Amino acid sequence: MIRPATWYALVFPLGAALAQQPAADTVGHAWRYTSDGMSFVVEVIATGIRCPVAVAFLPDGRMLVAERRSGKLLALRLQDRSRVEVEGLTGVLTDSVDAGLLDVVLHPDYRTNGWIYLAYSFDRAGGSTTAVDRARLQGNRLVDVQRLFQTSPMVAGMEHYGGRLLLRGGYLFITAGDRNTRDQAQYLGDHHGKILRLRDDGTVPSDNPFVGRAGAMPEIWTLGHRNPQGLAVHPVTGELWENEHGPRGGDEVNIIRRGRNYGWPLITYGKEYDNTTIGDGRTARPGMEQPIRHWEPAIAPGSLAFYTGDQLPAWKGNLFSGALAGLHLNRLVLDGHTVVREERLLTDRRWRVRSVTQGPDGFLYIGVDGGMVLRIRPG
Repeated sequence: MIRPATWYALVFPLGAALAQQPAADTVGHAWRYTSDGMSFVVEVIATGIRCPVAVAFLPDGRMLVAERRSGKLLALRLQDRSRVEVEGLTGVLTDSVDAGLLDVVLHPDYRTNGWIYLAYSFDRAGGSTTAVDRARLQGNRLVDVQRLFQTSPMVAGMEHYGGRLLLRGGYLFITAGDRNTRDQAQYLGDHHGKILRLRDDGTVPSDNPFVGRAGAMPEIWTLGHRNPQGLAVHPVTGELWENEHGPRGGDEVNIIRRGRNYGWPLITYGKEYDNTTIGDGRTARPGMEQPIRHWEPAIAPGSLAFYTGDQLPAWKGNLFSGALAGLHLNRLVLDGHTVVREERLLTDRRWRVRSVTQGPDGFLYIGVDGGMVLRIRPG
């Protein structure tokens, strides 16, 4: 059971607290909770960020925050909470609910090569698409910007871009939404509704599953996805895990395996937004993967992260996701590939939790639409 308590009442006598503590949802305000017998504190470290879709931690102690709605990349210094806009990111499409700056991640060898990877939506004549660039940071400006990839073809609508990035072992994984052209998720001739795999320099690995197949895009790693929002590596098995938005219900967590078909739209646990059946209503077919977890009704998951630190020991090995429609931070307790328990954290705050990331300090950081960045630490 989650039991919230007002943090200031635990630190100061009530009269002093009202005078000394900041108001709710301002920098420095905090709340205390318990989970599995562990006390933790959620504290505000930044405000005024409308849609913090991703954070990445620089070695110098700064945090990069991707603000989806404005298309801005911000550099936040945790010591004094100062922040500046990082210059040099241009051409981001921000004119729809789904469009904008979609992710920022550092190369695992960032200290050596300095590469920062960014995914965002952009438009040209004929439609819009998802682009992936890499660049280096010089002061507060991106330099050496390189376009590594963009999904094809362009689509006139502005929905379901995906755009999550993950780097591991010299490879770059990219989620590509179905762009609301759902049947294309089963078609190997374009990138929509797929998870893609490139080398970290943007070239195509020769061992991708559809390389050499006539009419197939060589970047495809898996197919049959709707709108993937999170990627994470299991800390023990090394498997790639993913979550994605279903329609009305049918949000999923999947284990991503080379060349597999995850079924959308031929199988789904969701329904149309008017509550009618999608296709023939099947939830399973031979040769199509089943999710590890699905939600009905939808929670609209945000980014995905395994907790591997020691600061919050009751959560070690657990899988975390934001929940935009569910208005909570979602925690899944696992036994191998089986979800044995789910906990919905911070439900009293009714936040649209957009992103969740483990920091180098072993704390969790969440981004909340509306918009704040918060740190979860022992307390």
